[in-house]
Amino acid sequence: RRHPRGTRLPPPRRRLPPFLKRQVRRWARRRQGLDGEFVELHQRRIYILPTRSGLVFGLVFFTMLLGALNYSNNMGFALAFVLTAVAVVSIHHCQRNLAGLRLSVSGCSPVFAGESLECTLHVTNPGRSPRWQIAAGPAAERTPTVDLPAGGAAALTLRLPTDRRGRLRCPEIRVSTRHPLGLFESWALLYPERELLVYPRPAASASVRLPPAGADFENAGESVRGTDEFVGLRPPLAGESLSRIAWKAWARTGQLLAKDYRSGAGSAWLDWNAMPATDPEERLSLLTLLVIDAESAGQFFGLRLPGIELQPMAGPDHYHRCLAVLATYAAPAAAARSPDRER
Repeated sequence: RRHPRGTRLPPPRRRLPPFLKRQVRRWARRRQGLDGEFVELHQRRIYILPTRSGLVFGLVFFTMLLGALNYSNNMGFALAFVLTAVAVVSIHHCQRNLAGLRLSVSGCSPVFAGESLECTLHVTNPGRSPRWQIAAGPAAERTPTVDLPAGGAAALTLRLPTDRRGRLRCPEIRVSTRHPLGLFESWALLYPERELLVYPRPAASASVRLPPAGADFENAGESVRGTDEFVGLRPPLAGESLSRIAWKAWARTGQLLAKDYRSGAGSAWLDWNAMPATDPEERLSLLTLLVIDAESAGQFFGLRLPGIELQPMAGPDHYHRCLAVLATYAAPAAAARSPDRER
């Protein structure tokens, strides 16, 4: 294949048929079950198969053996059997390279649908011998390989794809190695007992704007970030002005904080019924966009969904709470109908 500009693209990887791949995953999952917080790889969990290079090596060995048999060449026999012995020994070393490793998964902060969710896989080598060329990742990807000294550890950053909102079960993680010769690949499958939270994808259009803030006597005087009154310290935002940084607090505690000022302008309600859309997922995307805009503006805001109401507040905790509600919300059939259709 060639790119339109003339650059050659790598050939597509040959993969198992989807049906066969699903059957293999189900069998491995039934055999292993869900994994806890820490996993130690024992030999029964490690699978091994020849790589493409290993298959080519086998073909070359078979050709050499046929030639030695045809010409009764003792040197050909010796070379073929030596190479076979080296390949057989590499199988043992390839499997032992993974056996005994201790694994744990951390991180997995929420992201918006369509973004890659980053998790950290901690790999520890408790043995007395180093481990080489350890890689990990989802079933279709591999991270750059790392080497682990005896008693050492490493952290591998995994990028897990997301395509829909909600609470998703962590996909399988594949830990693999091709050490020492690359003729065989051994791998182990992890099934972390961990749920991932994926927020709805924000709407790309600017068809909605933040509703005007109404009078809110309960939250009066502290609804919008401004310059009127100092109310305390908060974590700094992206692009925060240097004049807002609390340098004295940073010198005293070592924690970077920003000064928080508020001005009274009431609070706004983000209402499901006010969204100019009929599709429930589209409404959730519009509400997600408004939540992001309200948090960026420092606006006190509340969220109204059919059967759910979050009172107006501000701050990172309220921001993530609203996004979590939108991520896990199941729209009832009656709420999904537009007013025009009901008429």
